[in-house]
Amino acid sequence: MTGPLPFNLETNGSAQLIKEIDIMRKIKALTFIILLLVSSGCNNAKEAAEIIDGIQRKPIPRSKLAVNAFFNDSRFGSIQAQMGDVTQNLSLRRIRVLARWDTGSHPSPGSSPSFGLLESILSSAPSNAEILVVATGVPSWMSNSANWINGNPRTTYVERWLKPLLRKVRQYGVVKAVQVWNEPNSGLFPENNVLQVRTSPENYAELMALSKNAFDSEAGSIQFVMGATTAINQNFPDTLNYNRALRDAGVNSLVDIWAIHYYGQQFENVIQDGGVRDFLQGISKPIWMTESGIQGSDKQLKYGEETWPYLLEKMPNIDRIYIYQYTESTEASSSYGLRNLNGVSDLYNWLAEG
Repeated sequence: MTGPLPFNLETNGSAQLIKEIDIMRKIKALTFIILLLVSSGCNNAKEAAEIIDGIQRKPIPRSKLAVNAFFNDSRFGSIQAQMGDVTQNLSLRRIRVLARWDTGSHPSPGSSPSFGLLESILSSAPSNAEILVVATGVPSWMSNSANWINGNPRTTYVERWLKPLLRKVRQYGVVKAVQVWNEPNSGLFPENNVLQVRTSPENYAELMALSKNAFDSEAGSIQFVMGATTAINQNFPDTLNYNRALRDAGVNSLVDIWAIHYYGQQFENVIQDGGVRDFLQGISKPIWMTESGIQGSDKQLKYGEETWPYLLEKMPNIDRIYIYQYTESTEASSSYGLRNLNGVSDLYNWLAEG
């Protein structure tokens, strides 16, 4: 649930630094594309030329769209009002919501977890909603290894949080899928260090195997969605290599849905030999892009019209795209939110127009 950068350059650097970094990125991408034109076969060369010419804006396929909506900021209205806005005004019935394991929801290892906010969200959802619950985070007591079951933090996560969560959400017919964890390779989330997955796809694969057992015993018909890494097209090829390691460890055979995140564009990393497209073509499960978006209320529609149709054309096995995100209480110029405290984005208006 993060954007593509570890900090906001608009607040942590000068405007000149932002321009210089942007120019450097564009030069690097253009250099790669030119080399691709020279060295690649006909198909890649044609696609590289398409990128150089500029990706054309195309209609966004509404049937593929879903949204991240966490309903945790009352400044945007009650949970019921926000749910109504998403499902009725924006006509988005596929929604990704958060079940965060933290000290507030689970104060001590000897207590039982609570799901108050999540239950309020699920109770407010219309019957035709399709909710994806993402289960991530750790309470403060997980930092003490003495509290781990069998000395294993991943086993503890599954036993203390995931299994009780599955037993709870299966009571709500609107919950169709649960996503286990979020961006395991990110250095922004301390919980990745606690679960020892940030630099170890092997440990993350073990978490997926333990979670598969939990789904088999507790989830009923709820689908098992793996937690996506950081944007698969960025930090190339490191993030893609983490995904490759998960595939090679057998995660593809454990889950019902393979999940990715996609921020920025970096289309050259999609089309090159051994790139994102080649990798995802080897995944046998449906692909859900559980986060994708851009900062800036006046940039979201252009990003969507350029990026999402292009990716769906190159990788038609992408089944859903979850817009990141419904609300965010940041300035319009730096907000991922379809809604911010000052208004709504151009993509919000496009969705509302139907």
